[in-house]
Amino acid sequence: MEPWLLLGVLAYLSYAISTSIDKRFMNRGYEPVSIQTFKDFFDCVILLIIGLLFFSLNFTFELFLWSLLLGFISAISGILYFTSLKLKDIEIVVPYLQSSTILLVFISSIILFSEIINPFNYIGLVLILIGVYAVLAKKGLGLPRLDRAILLISLLVVLTAAYLLLVKSLLFNIEPINLAISVYFSTTIILACYMLIFRRKQKGSFDIRNSKIAVSAIFGSMGTLFLFYALSLGFASRVYPVAGLQSVFVFIIASIFLRERFYWHRLAGTIIVFLGILFISL
Repeated sequence: MEPWLLLGVLAYLSYAISTSIDKRFMNRGYEPVSIQTFKDFFDCVILLIIGLLFFSLNFTFELFLWSLLLGFISAISGILYFTSLKLKDIEIVVPYLQSSTILLVFISSIILFSEIINPFNYIGLVLILIGVYAVLAKKGLGLPRLDRAILLISLLVVLTAAYLLLVKSLLFNIEPINLAISVYFSTTIILACYMLIFRRKQKGSFDIRNSKIAVSAIFGSMGTLFLFYALSLGFASRVYPVAGLQSVFVFIIASIFLRERFYWHRLAGTIIVFLGILFISL
């Protein structure tokens, strides 16, 4: 297995675990902005410790400016992501988000980075579209109902694709660990300012000392680190499709551990998405 592929698998396994823990917070009615702010802070601290211990860190003013832009996109995306989890089951949100983002990033990578595709890649695109439809359709037949959650996820897809493409372009000249720490730091500052300005208060009994948010942060930060290093080693059109694995991991975790309602056609849709990812990766 090539290094970029192994790192990609580890990245999206970590993201799947973190996402599943996030869903538990949403099920208990916690305020999404607070959750995202605390998580990004913990992520920044975790990666900073790792960087100080095992890497040579180098932060420049140019990196700071780019991280502000990425941090702003990440902050808005985080709010949309958690809000979507409150409105839809996790096995709907993540497969749709990942699959649609992959499609958009795949096409954009061809245009922006002049990456070469083959006939198998087109087959993968078709399979992903079919899989997304199956995951979204509540009863397996008929068109999925357009509601607030779907609109939010669609906006999140655009923002996520823009974020990922910008990250890929920056990794040509910036070390992944430096970029990851800077982005998490900027996102934390932006979200904290948002909470201060709008005086957002937490709901429920959420406590920053809650061990679950620390566990979620650990997996989330490691997922980002693995993904950034995978992107520094491989092509965007090859690395991003590995995100399809997250849909598979999340579906299994949500069905077994979160005990969310199970639909066979959603399982089929997730598998089809996964097959589409395999074809795109060829």
